[in-house]
Amino acid sequence: MVTLDFKTLTVPVGILRILAVVFTCVTFSLVASSGHESSSFWSWCMFSWCFCFSVTLIILVLEFTSLSSKLPISWDDFTTAFAMLATLMVLTASLLYSIFYTCSDCGKAIAACVFSFLTFILYTVEVGLTRAKPGEISGFLSTVPGLLKVLEAFVACIIFICVGMVGLYGESPGLQWCIAVYSICFIFSLLIIILTIGRLLSLFPAPFSKVLMVCNVLSVLMYITAAVIWPFYTFRNYPRPSSCSFYCAWNYYFVITFMTYFNLIAYIVDTPVGILRILAVVVTCMSFSLVASATPDSLSYWGWCIFTWVFCCFFTLLILILEFTTISTKVPFAWEDFTAAFAILSSVMCLCAAIMYPTFFACNTCHRQIGASVVSWVCFAVYVAEVVLTRLRPSGQDSGFLSTPPGIMKMLESFFACLIFLSLERGHYSGHQFASGLNWCIAVYSLCFIFAIAIILLTLVNITAYFPFPFDKVVIVCNVLAAVMYLTVMVMWPLYSFHNNKRPATCGRLCSWDKLVLITVMTVFNCIVYILDSIYSILL
Repeated sequence: MVTLDFKTLTVPVGILRILAVVFTCVTFSLVASSGHESSSFWSWCMFSWCFCFSVTLIILVLEFTSLSSKLPISWDDFTTAFAMLATLMVLTASLLYSIFYTCSDCGKAIAACVFSFLTFILYTVEVGLTRAKPGEISGFLSTVPGLLKVLEAFVACIIFICVGMVGLYGESPGLQWCIAVYSICFIFSLLIIILTIGRLLSLFPAPFSKVLMVCNVLSVLMYITAAVIWPFYTFRNYPRPSSCSFYCAWNYYFVITFMTYFNLIAYIVDTPVGILRILAVVVTCMSFSLVASATPDSLSYWGWCIFTWVFCCFFTLLILILEFTTISTKVPFAWEDFTAAFAILSSVMCLCAAIMYPTFFACNTCHRQIGASVVSWVCFAVYVAEVVLTRLRPSGQDSGFLSTPPGIMKMLESFFACLIFLSLERGHYSGHQFASGLNWCIAVYSLCFIFAIAIILLTLVNITAYFPFPFDKVVIVCNVLAAVMYLTVMVMWPLYSFHNNKRPATCGRLCSWDKLVLITVMTVFNCIVYILDSIYSILL
């Protein structure tokens, strides 16, 4: 017997779904009344709106008639997975239609884009309302890993659409491998989604969490190879044609490359912290091995990149060993705070190396350098994923100083100071006509760096309680002094350094003048961070 449940239409999620039905209907009606296009993108947009309209309406009807409780599937998992999928589909349709099919005089097309973006907002809010909260018992697809599985499968669909448009992958075994990677990982994600909705996870011969972990690790490793092979084969000796329109093959290759990296990041975030650290050791080792096997360079930036990868590899390996042997529980400092701080520092260092190395040391024919650059970006993604996983603690869980915004700002201040010291040359300040002013700037960089490092070490080893003064007051004083001193440097350094000093015509890819610019930029960044740190510490 069918029981009508009016409450399903008056709760927030029900109202959102009713509005989504109305908005999607308005959207595809406006587009259909504007005329038909033969383009596959137009068809995709129409399919997205019609599909979301139909499924949302079916969900409303099934919940209103209480038939949803009689279906042999996990209903909450299904509705959450659909809301995530609809969010991605409508967002893609909104972007594609607004880019390819709107103009300043196209009133119906503009209105359709507005309603499409409003529909995207509705589905996004629904995902936020139905997503599992910390400590809440729910289905797998209602959790962050479950939503990531939907995202991974959707991105793979976008890749398949673009691959089908160009269809040149059969010319190279490398590109065929990439297609195999996209297909295998898509099948993994789709199977997990279907088995979860169908309540068939109990049929697995092994624990589901272990199977999921193996699938994620395999997907990450395979996507890393695709992230290197696909752009190498597609863009080698193939610059963007001058006559390239929206629909040319080069643009599709670029979209596939971007989506490959996007999905790689999604799979990395979907991986447990321990596996991420093992992966970080591997990729950082690959980076410095590739660079070391190429011709070494005497520039300080080359040494910094090598130091970054070796430093991250060594300390990540050390963390793995200490946790594996449980020695980490016996160290005389806050271990969780240390590992979270190290992940943040490694993210910033690898990002810097990933930008710096290809900028100064890579070329079109330098295959090892290009490989090292790509792998360094993977290192950055791995450490960012670790930061996300270690920072997403349940509400109310304690965290150490270095895991909080003031602690993160302290590490940024130290890191920017290191980049300033790295770029400094003796000729920048020694023997200069404004040597006294520039020496003051060097003193400010050094003093503020010492302050930041001292605060980090004191909080890490938990000895702030033994300080003769309230430690938070000391931090406020240090922050305010550093902000005031950096304000003077932000004026004096560029004023004195660039006085009658233009960029030399013979300055190539990198010269002493360029380093002055980098020091100026880092000074401005650090000044902003110190000001924010001062405001935060005072208000806190």
